[in-house]
Order: sequence, then structure tokens, then C-alpha cells
Amino acid sequence: MLPAVLLLENLNLLQFLTPDVQLRGSDEKMVEFKALAVQYRHVIKNYLNVSISEKLTPIAIAQSPGL
Repeated sequence: MLPAVLLLENLNLLQFLTPDVQLRGSDEKMVEFKALAVQYRHVIKNYLNVSISEKLTPIAIAQSPGL
């Protein structure tokens, strides 16, 4: 369990656990988190068994050539 906890810590997930604070997908913190999640999606899958699709994120759409 320690590797999973360390992964969540490195992704800076604690910043989203602040009571009474709402974030939108366009907020800078959320955009940075999404970029990290996509970058480390294979590690996240291995340690947390959570799949992150690069194709379904606004970050991937913005970076796709020809759009």
C-alpha cells in the first residue's frame, strides 16, 4: 500500500481534499493534475488499478495534431 500512497502524494492529490473548495476542470491546479495523470497513466494503472485514457481528456484533444 505504501507505493500507492506515495504515488498519490507525488501527484499532489492532497490539494484537492480541502473542505468547501470546488474546482473546475479548467482551473490551473486541475489542468496540472490532469497533465500529470496522463503522463504517468501507466504507473497509476499499475499501482492503483485505475485506467486513464489519454484520448478522452481535454489535454489530449488540445495536443492532438490537426484539431
